Amino acid sequence: MTISCKHGIRLTAACALSLSAGWSADNACAQAGSARLEMQSEHVDIRRIPIAQLNASLPGDARLALFAIADRPGLYVMHAPSLTEQGAMFSRVVALFERRDMPHDRIVTMAAIATHARRFGTDPAGLTAGNNFSAVELAHFFDLAHQQRLELTPGERTLQRVVVQMGLIVERDGNWQARSTRDFLITIPGLGPAPGGEMIDAPVRAAILSHELGHWQYFSNDAYAHACRSFWWHELSYAERAELTRQLEGMGYDPSDRIVIDEMQAYLLHTPARYMPFADVPGPAGVDIAKIRNKLQKTVTTASR
Repeated sequence: MTISCKHGIRLTAACALSLSAGWSADNACAQAGSARLEMQSEHVDIRRIPIAQLNASLPGDARLALFAIADRPGLYVMHAPSLTEQGAMFSRVVALFERRDMPHDRIVTMAAIATHARRFGTDPAGLTAGNNFSAVELAHFFDLAHQQRLELTPGERTLQRVVVQMGLIVERDGNWQARSTRDFLITIPGLGPAPGGEMIDAPVRAAILSHELGHWQYFSNDAYAHACRSFWWHELSYAERAELTRQLEGMGYDPSDRIVIDEMQAYLLHTPARYMPFADVPGPAGVDIAKIRNKLQKTVTTASR
């Protein structure tokens, strides 16, 4: 997720790819973060709670916390200790599935990810604001790493341990598989400073959570997802589709329909306005974001009746 805020934080989608030499062995901060994350992952319980209790159950400190949402079967939530540690786990997963101009059939090196991030003018220490991946995608990442004989980073090894513990993926006959095609993991960062001097405070974290839960709705609710896809193809003009795609590409997202439709609905319907990165473009070929959002809301509301 990309969050823009006129009143403070701006975490670009390109930051999702931004890991560089900061993860190398000579970086004491990276080493300490990886060690803390690994230690916490060995002693963390999975709390089973209803979704209404999720916000109140999130830690107020830099702690790894795992949740299974009791009244949303298949939904799992990870609260990472910080943006840095979240990025250590997910940067190459994000690159594989979501990012523009990155291969989607193989896992790239950390150096390639850092180079890609710099193309967007971001600090290579920047990270994702939030993540969402199906268990099928997570299993595919680890299976592909095995096929490539790729050494996992410390953060990726921690992620693998956590998702196995949560029961999202299993190893059978040397292959990684999803336990269920309906399982879905979202992740959000802990409170505290972000790269560049910004701050993840409670409102920002709540916005990230809302956005990622929007992706869960798109993944788990077939009628809702169909309404969003129908809206994209039949109610938006070609110029509106092109402009929204252009803006998402500018944030680093892959321009495929699979990505842009899902991101469109998550930003327009599930992200507070002050953090929403879409911008109006005047003129006959432009876009009116508020108008598009209202039309999309009407479409999905009608579909749910």
